[in-house]
Amino acid sequence: MCALILKNKSEYAIARPFVLKENGLYKMWYSYREGKNIRTYRIGYAESKDGIKWERKDQEIEMDVSDSGWDSEMIEYSYLYDFKGKRYMLYNGNSYGKAGVGLAVLINN
Repeated sequence: MCALILKNKSEYAIARPFVLKENGLYKMWYSYREGKNIRTYRIGYAESKDGIKWERKDQEIEMDVSDSGWDSEMIEYSYLYDFKGKRYMLYNGNSYGKAGVGLAVLINN
């Protein structure tokens, strides 16, 4: 069971969680969707000490849709992995990835 609370009344979807446990702390990336301001998915982030009660820290994801192009409408369904000391994130763009898949690199890992 995961207790990730919707952040406001217009948010209606949280999908595709990806969880890592690092230095005794659970870290989760997920896709979320609101109905009022953001009608397409964005990537969110939360942390937990026990893996049950989560604190949302969406503001720590310094990533949003692009001004134009294949990920200008939505970013969602992240998958993270570490390689040669760096953390990478694969994610889908517009139309649930139909328009393309991206690769982001975490700078302050």
